[in-house]
Amino acid sequence: MLLLAAACLLAGCGGDPAAKLGFHEINERRFFVNSLGMQFVQLPGGDAWLGVWETRVADYAAFASATTNGWQAAWFQNTDRHPAVNVQWEDAQAFCAWLSQRERASGLLADDEGYRLPTSSEWTAASGNIREGRVPPRPKTDSANFAEKLDTDNFARTSPVGSFPGNALGLHDLRGNVWEWCTAWPSEEGIGRILRGGGWRDDIPDLLATDRELIVTPKVATEDYGFRCILVLKRPGEPH
Repeated sequence: MLLLAAACLLAGCGGDPAAKLGFHEINERRFFVNSLGMQFVQLPGGDAWLGVWETRVADYAAFASATTNGWQAAWFQNTDRHPAVNVQWEDAQAFCAWLSQRERASGLLADDEGYRLPTSSEWTAASGNIREGRVPPRPKTDSANFAEKLDTDNFARTSPVGSFPGNALGLHDLRGNVWEWCTAWPSEEGIGRILRGGGWRDDIPDLLATDRELIVTPKVATEDYGFRCILVLKRPGEPH
C-alpha cells in the first residue's frame, strides 16, 4: 500500500524532480524521497530510515556514471526498476558515501545525515521476523521472488522492486529477489561480510529462513547479490 500511495503522490508532482524531494505523508504514513527517487520509511525507535525497496538499477547507474566504475546492469534486466546486482560490498559502501556527499552538497541533507548499509540487527528489526525453527515454511505463492523450482512467482531471475506486497512497515522484497549486503559482521569470521534475505536462485529450505545470515567475502559480486540503504536523519520530518 505504501508503494502504491507513494507512486500516486509522485505522479502528481508535475514532473518537477525538486517537488518530489523530502518528507511526505499519505494515510498517516511518513516517508522520505531523495534525489534519485528512492523512498525511505523510519524504523521504530531511532533516526534510521530504511529503503522501501532494494537499490535499483537506475539508482546505481547514476553512481556508476558519476564515478566511472564501469558497472553495468545484468544482461537479463530489461528495466531500470530491477535491483542492482553484481555489486561488491565495497562498492555498495561507496554508493552510500557518494550519495551522502551529493545530497549534503545540494542541501537536501545536513552534514550529520547520510546513507550507509543496514546492520544485520536493523535488517532483522525491519523484517519483524522471529526464529522459525529448523525447517521454515514454504513461501506462499506471489509472496516473494525465489527459485523457479518453488513455483512461487513468475520471474525467472530478478523482479522489478515492489512487485510483491510490502510488510507492516511498507518495506518490499526483504525476502527473495536478491541477497542484501549489511554493514556488520561477526569478528570470528575475519573478513566475512553478512548478506540477508535470500534471492531469486534459492530453493533450499535453510536459505529461505528469514533469520538466515549468509557470510561471504566482500569481494564477491554475483547476479543475486544487491543491497538497500539506510538513511540517517537527525531532524524531525515534517510532511509536505
